[in-house]
Amino acid sequence: MVIRSNKKPLSAKQPRAATVARRTSILAGALRCFDELGIDVTTISDIQREADCSVGSLYHHFGSKEGIAEELFIDGIQQFNAGMIRKLKRCNTAEASVKGVVRFYCDWTVRNRALASYLHSRDVDFSEEARDRLRNIHRTYIFEVYTLFARYVKSGEMRILPLDTYVPLISGPIQEYTRRWLSGQSESRASSIPKPMRELFAGSAWKVMRT
Repeated sequence: MVIRSNKKPLSAKQPRAATVARRTSILAGALRCFDELGIDVTTISDIQREADCSVGSLYHHFGSKEGIAEELFIDGIQQFNAGMIRKLKRCNTAEASVKGVVRFYCDWTVRNRALASYLHSRDVDFSEEARDRLRNIHRTYIFEVYTLFARYVKSGEMRILPLDTYVPLISGPIQEYTRRWLSGQSESRASSIPKPMRELFAGSAWKVMRT
């Protein structure tokens, strides 16, 4: 006797989608734990309960709590970088691009407050493999940013400066301000970065970069 099943066979994409969803859920749960408890105090059991998954699933995907912490940091950096590149590709002038960097820093920080705080922390003890991945991610990102800005330097809209000074001059001040804002050290206690403050840093960055 032949038994026929009405169930459709699983496509190859479904297991991959489930894996991505599980990894995303674990990282989101870990971020909530790290944000509330701190990395050192958080345990695998805490993350397991927050992510509503098995301990086996945690170890299968990340190997350890340290592995989760590394992957969360790397994932956050990649999210930020991808968003910044999308923002810059929509800009058509040097001024819009320079100011866009500052505005994106502020907007992304407010939208992703817990993740931004985590990326500003110095509590992650990276393995050498993770350090290599971060170096490669950084090189790729900086190359894309320089490529997008090079046309403005070539056209004379932006100053010709030593190559390694552009990023610190444009994003260094706002990066420090957002770090202080996240830690409560800035004068602003608002739930979002005030627009006048955002525009102050955007205007200052452009004044430094414009010819």
